[in-house]
Amino acid sequence: MIELGEIAIKKALELGADEAEVYLTRGKEFNVTIESNDIKLAKSQTKDGVGIRVFKNKSLGFASVNDLSKSKIIDAVINATRLAGLTPEDKYNQLPMPTPLTKVSGIFDPEAEKIEMDFALANATKMLKTVQEFDERIAIDTGSFEATIYESAVVNSKGIKVSEKQSSFSYIVFGMATDKGEVSCFQYEFDATHQVREVNVEKVALEFAQKVINSLGAKKWESFKGSVILDPDVVSDLLGVIIYSVNANNVQKGMSKFAKCLNQKVGVSDLTIEDNGLLRGGNGSSSFDREGVARKPIKIIDKGILASFLYNSYTANKEKRDSTGHAAGGTRGVPAIGPTNLIVSPGDKTKDELIKEVKKGILVTRLSCFPNPVSGDFSGVVKGGFRIENGAITKPVIETMIAGNVFELCNQISGISKEQKRIFTFILPWLKIEDISITSG
Repeated sequence: MIELGEIAIKKALELGADEAEVYLTRGKEFNVTIESNDIKLAKSQTKDGVGIRVFKNKSLGFASVNDLSKSKIIDAVINATRLAGLTPEDKYNQLPMPTPLTKVSGIFDPEAEKIEMDFALANATKMLKTVQEFDERIAIDTGSFEATIYESAVVNSKGIKVSEKQSSFSYIVFGMATDKGEVSCFQYEFDATHQVREVNVEKVALEFAQKVINSLGAKKWESFKGSVILDPDVVSDLLGVIIYSVNANNVQKGMSKFAKCLNQKVGVSDLTIEDNGLLRGGNGSSSFDREGVARKPIKIIDKGILASFLYNSYTANKEKRDSTGHAAGGTRGVPAIGPTNLIVSPGDKTKDELIKEVKKGILVTRLSCFPNPVSGDFSGVVKGGFRIENGAITKPVIETMIAGNVFELCNQISGISKEQKRIFTFILPWLKIEDISITSG
């Protein structure tokens, strides 16, 4: 694909572009979906695409095509170059220079190239049967198994020429349990890996099944202000506010509450959040970003202090600094900004030790809420939760809400677990939070 990128760059410069970039992807995907306790659909597809970005007199032109043929790529180059003459000039439109890459390990398994649809179908079927055999009261609403093998490449007129292969296997199951007319809350379980030998759908199925069965028998409790222990699934939902707030584009537009907080205290001293795109085998790992800039570990919050924002080349140019290697996106649009593997550092107590410290509170395993990314305010229904009384988990709860503010939560953390759990591209511990408003319906 590097050669195709070079051909496109040459054509763009011939047509009058001052700078040009080509992002290419090639791959295949096998996907099997589950609906209503049955295999619903098995689908395979190619994942080819090209995104072409050109700058002409500091004006941007962009075009994309889902075809790796030379003729289609040239057509897209022509369109991108033409569009560059129609957009306003922007002095920060400048492509990045090459940077030394650190090759990340564990993200491609050569065995994956032998995979066909039967592998995906067998694993989806195993996941379904494992749940069904665990307890007949469980119903799977939706689920899927997806296998993807792809290669990405970035070539630009400044000298960047990088490519990398990845394999990915992800699987998820979502559903509930019913017992004598009672319906549990919905729960889900997910996992992903780059390695064929690490695929373990049975583990996910059993953890999901145990979750929904444990949710049966939920009762109303009472309203109070107290301690809450947040499961990593819930932490991942609330961390969206932090991700939004450290996005340099939002910071520069004055849309981030962290805009004037760099090098200031924003959380307890035990709170450290790192983004590491070079994590071995990480679900969000790669050697380079959407612009071909090298990935590197970045401390976002270091012992409670806001340490860094996340930049692509455009936002970095605005501040005359280097990109942090966080350009994100696909072939159909210009690079945005996004995290890779977001890691909240573990604490010094086990999850069980955190629970034992709570006299009266709730363990929240699933929360339905949409936090305001600017203010940080949230109010959500506890879809999976358990009473904690005198240091022990007692009964599941129903019709319960919790409310708070994500920025304030960072300073209300009283405990962080040693254990961590992988949630999509997050690696997160359990968090114990104090003074949370808990409202019973």
